[in-house]
Amino acid sequence: MTQAIEYLCSYGDLTQPGSTALGELSDDFTLNSPVGVHADSYGRLWVCDTGNSRLLVFSADLSSLLHVIEGPGEATPQAPRLLMPFHVCPHPTDQLMYCTDMGHGRVAAFGYDEHEVWFSFAFGEGGDDYLPLSDPNGITTVRERDGVDYIYICDEFFHTKDDLASRCVKFTLEGKFVSQFRRIGGPGPGHELLWPQGIASDSRGNLYLANTGHYEVLKISTDWPIVDECVQAPQETVMLHQHGKPTGIGKFNVMRSVCVIGDRVFVPGHIENAIAVYNLEGELVTVVNGLQPLWNHRMEPVSSMSDLVYGVLEDVVFVGPYQVCAAREPDVYFVSEPFASSVIKVRIPRMRGEEDALLLASVGHRRDDQDRLRKTSQFNCMTAVLGIDPDRRSPPQEQVGGSWIDQWATATTRVYQYWYDQFRTHSGIDPLARIGRGSLNIDSGNWCMKTFNTDSDPYHQMQDMMRGFFVPGDLAMDVYYPHTPPLGQICPGTPLIFVTNFNMCTVSMYQFSPSGFLINYGVPFGREGIGGDGTLKAPQGIAVNSRGEIYIADSLNNRISMWQIQPTGYVVFRKNFRWHADQDFTPCDIAIDANDRLFVCDQFNNCLRVFDREGRSLWSYGYLGYCDDVDVDYEKFMLPASVCIDGDRLMVNDLVNRALKVFRIGEDGLTYETGISVFKKYPDAGGVWMPYFIHAAKGRLYVPDTTFNVVNVFRYGEPQLAEDQMAA
Repeated sequence: MTQAIEYLCSYGDLTQPGSTALGELSDDFTLNSPVGVHADSYGRLWVCDTGNSRLLVFSADLSSLLHVIEGPGEATPQAPRLLMPFHVCPHPTDQLMYCTDMGHGRVAAFGYDEHEVWFSFAFGEGGDDYLPLSDPNGITTVRERDGVDYIYICDEFFHTKDDLASRCVKFTLEGKFVSQFRRIGGPGPGHELLWPQGIASDSRGNLYLANTGHYEVLKISTDWPIVDECVQAPQETVMLHQHGKPTGIGKFNVMRSVCVIGDRVFVPGHIENAIAVYNLEGELVTVVNGLQPLWNHRMEPVSSMSDLVYGVLEDVVFVGPYQVCAAREPDVYFVSEPFASSVIKVRIPRMRGEEDALLLASVGHRRDDQDRLRKTSQFNCMTAVLGIDPDRRSPPQEQVGGSWIDQWATATTRVYQYWYDQFRTHSGIDPLARIGRGSLNIDSGNWCMKTFNTDSDPYHQMQDMMRGFFVPGDLAMDVYYPHTPPLGQICPGTPLIFVTNFNMCTVSMYQFSPSGFLINYGVPFGREGIGGDGTLKAPQGIAVNSRGEIYIADSLNNRISMWQIQPTGYVVFRKNFRWHADQDFTPCDIAIDANDRLFVCDQFNNCLRVFDREGRSLWSYGYLGYCDDVDVDYEKFMLPASVCIDGDRLMVNDLVNRALKVFRIGEDGLTYETGISVFKKYPDAGGVWMPYFIHAAKGRLYVPDTTFNVVNVFRYGEPQLAEDQMAA
């Protein structure tokens, strides 16, 4: 009998409830993936510190923390503390702030005055007239033609058994259900809601809805009637703007938010790391490209080369801006940046054409702790985990054919390996002793790689192994154990690490030094380009087989890019291939089984594609669908983001479904074994929000979360087998 997936532990620093002091902010105060922001009637800023599952209230100048709201409070002990609060919205007249609490499928309303904040009421639990909120995200209030104010809420992942459309739900200000819609119809093309996130309104009674799944902003009048959950638009189009097909979940320019302030519509992020500003008619007014810094903080401490770059860039560019709200001063705004775990206060002059923003203040220190002694680490945008097996040694393999240069390189490395083995035997030096059975972790938001001892209990951070040049944008990685050491490898018998860089469109290689640190090996390969051989565009997952054949998910080129490492250490391009030459193939991650077959997440086609090692299409598994019961709906996928293999088991990170699935690999198919839903749990209880490149080994599954900023560890497989593997 196969054991279900079981949560074991997590590593990465988490803010515990009740641990944050009020008052003037310390220099190392951090946020964790903040999303929603809004000022209240006193000009104070309310922030959804989403990764820490709490609401924070700051002074208008962002210098002091005034309130920490972690739940409804002692007066309502039956109501659980907040879990993934996403957006806040003020009552139009009263001192009341609404907060969408996604993890609990509700909206919590908090009253406040100049000195205190208190829980007032909650709604969204459902009733005779409507189904409970599933995943409330964006929220806005709007005054309609009858002079009454209403609340509209984007229920992002809501669906029914036979209908995958999401919904927008209308309530009174007291939380009583009024109506809902899931589609917009009319004389022109219809629009179906799919994963709507942001919503805003103007003074004319119009809604502006960020329909994330279809990469568009819809403008909808509240005057239009709703019939059978469909808004009846009287005109040809309800489109404010459409931005084209989404370009991958790893690409930051996905439509997530829309904000209306006065007569301007702010759309953060669909132009990467910028804010587009429209008028109410949908005409582009300006693009805010970045920041001109005011020196409002001291120089950040410098402990690595990346710190120098990071300290400069945090002041001169937006980093994935998400939500915009107005401050009290003219042309001054607050902007949340979840990927940088910060909130900034900026001045955006009212001009036409492209312009820069001026930084006035910020809150949220860089989530890193190189100068603080801890047993764990503050991650920021964790993307990948990789384990190293210090006992694995690939047996020598005879070189067949090859050029005279390859033969010379092989002969040279054999001579060097004989000398090195003698030296290592007599000196007792083991380059892999330092890392042991640890894990390498790409901390993309901090532009570094960190090492954890995953053999200890509890896991703890080790001295970082990286001594090579780590490039911002590094995303995914794989390990290669060469049969014959390539020319230039200092420590034969140790593995090489390959790392894709999403921004630079290259792949870097690292080797172990005699002292056990990772240093650069050779030069990065690949170059940025669309369509050409040897070019990459937004490379994501990578896998290397025992022959040194390298496969890269070349995501924005819609193909797999195949390369080969030579005995000289030089990497050459071999070929590109797609699933049956399909131009809509959208690879995100790759894993290789014992037969050198490739298992590829075809993300936007919601399935797995299987190829042989030469790139010939073999078979496919899975189809589009919500996974409401993982043991029933295991064949259904929604944007599968990552895949890994441990022996004859294959694990899938089914991203939108927030499910981890385990399959047994067969000759021409997969057999489902077990799975687990990992959404709507606190991260220290195994909860996952945005998992990325997973890794599995010896009965353990490591799941990095890019927004909770932890790595969750799960156990799977037969209990006795898993224990025997760990003991071995």
